[in-house]
Amino acid sequence: MLPLTQVKVMTGVGATLVVLCSIFIGVFPLIFNTIVDKMLVIREDSDTFEAFVTPPIPIYMQFWLFNVTNPEEIRFNGAKPVLEQVGPYTYEEVRVKYAFDWSKEGTVSYLQNKSYIFSPELSGERRESDLITSINVLMVSLAAQASTLHPVLLLLLELAFLRFSEKLFIRKPVGDLLFKGYPQPLLAEVTKIFGDPMGNNGRFGIFYPVNNTDDKVYEVKTGSDGMGDFMNIQSWNGSSTLHYWKGEGAQYCNMINGTDGSQYPPRLTRDSVLRIYTSELCRSLYLTYEKDLYHHGIPVYRYVPPREVLEDPEVNHDNLCYCVPDRDHCLGAGMLSLQPCLGLPLVLSTPHFYQGDEKELAKLVGLNPTKSEHETTIDVEPRTGVAMYAAKKMQLNIPLKRYGNLPSFKNVPEVIFPILWVNESANVDADMSQEVRNAVFVPFVVVDAICGSLIAVGALLLVLSGFRFLHIKRSAEQDKL
Repeated sequence: MLPLTQVKVMTGVGATLVVLCSIFIGVFPLIFNTIVDKMLVIREDSDTFEAFVTPPIPIYMQFWLFNVTNPEEIRFNGAKPVLEQVGPYTYEEVRVKYAFDWSKEGTVSYLQNKSYIFSPELSGERRESDLITSINVLMVSLAAQASTLHPVLLLLLELAFLRFSEKLFIRKPVGDLLFKGYPQPLLAEVTKIFGDPMGNNGRFGIFYPVNNTDDKVYEVKTGSDGMGDFMNIQSWNGSSTLHYWKGEGAQYCNMINGTDGSQYPPRLTRDSVLRIYTSELCRSLYLTYEKDLYHHGIPVYRYVPPREVLEDPEVNHDNLCYCVPDRDHCLGAGMLSLQPCLGLPLVLSTPHFYQGDEKELAKLVGLNPTKSEHETTIDVEPRTGVAMYAAKKMQLNIPLKRYGNLPSFKNVPEVIFPILWVNESANVDADMSQEVRNAVFVPFVVVDAICGSLIAVGALLLVLSGFRFLHIKRSAEQDKL
């Protein structure tokens, strides 16, 4: 081959390698994103549909109950409650979606059954048979709802408490307090008169009888018409909005925003806001970026609820619509009344009143709020929007005070009384994380390695062709001399 021809070939090959590989490195993320989008779309014949129906990642519900150590002093002397946290009692949460309806373009509707199975292995020495002294939620609920009635009706309620031996504090097995329920003669008598729409069958428990039931119909975006709102809830229980909140700015509080928290649209950034709706919360909330982390070697973004989400309504006026029944009855920071959606005077809060109302915290002994233990967090792989770790934490309370002229409550302190707190968590293990890493990061590593090597070869060919050209040019000039 002639020398100049060698130079031209080396230059052409080198330039081609550098240009094409540089272009491919630039467009590969677009190609990858297109592939990811197609894989994520929810449809019956997709590779990810099975994971959509039943999450492949174990979900656990950990319960910590507050054992009341001075019930008599509280009841008769108005003493400050002294609480002992007991737990965790761990249950495996099994989710199964069914009854799919694909009639609307770009969305799918479904029901989701949730079952809770106690895990002795993950609960250590704790068992559902452990006895806990807890506040009598049914008794306090009845007193709260009857407190504005005529004194004669209040007297009848007090007589009912005496007849059925209702006490302000009860000692029951953990399993009965949570999902199994326990026989409640007063409730049985009430249902005889007014019916039993909830199907309690004369039993009462904090989460009875919700085990192995669904929480109404969800309609979500499948991603078939774009991934910007992938998995966002379009309606719940047949409506695109809630109807619980009636206060100032109720339109904001009744919005159904975001996903159920298990999956988000892909290509998240540090400026992204994660929006979540779950029926148990009776509202939507949002999380913002906190920091970068690694989950089994995979880069993730951690998102947490900013303080203003549950801020005191008088500080963050967006929360005024959560005041029940009006602005004069607002709860403090970190608290939400569940009365409008559950029909019971329960109060949802952050565990141990973390970032909550310090006045309420000071009324109790035994609480110790910390960020690491009590903050809700979600760690998301940003390219796919997959939650690699999630811990949704909340506490259930009930207001205790002197309801009307009921003798059973005449000496009690006024306090938001903690019942239990729960951590609903999911954690992608090391093996599955490796699969995610292979699917999400290895392609980029391979492309970078191959294209980087080819670019280096191309650059080397260009350098060599340059030296070769100079050598040929000098030789030609010497021949002329």
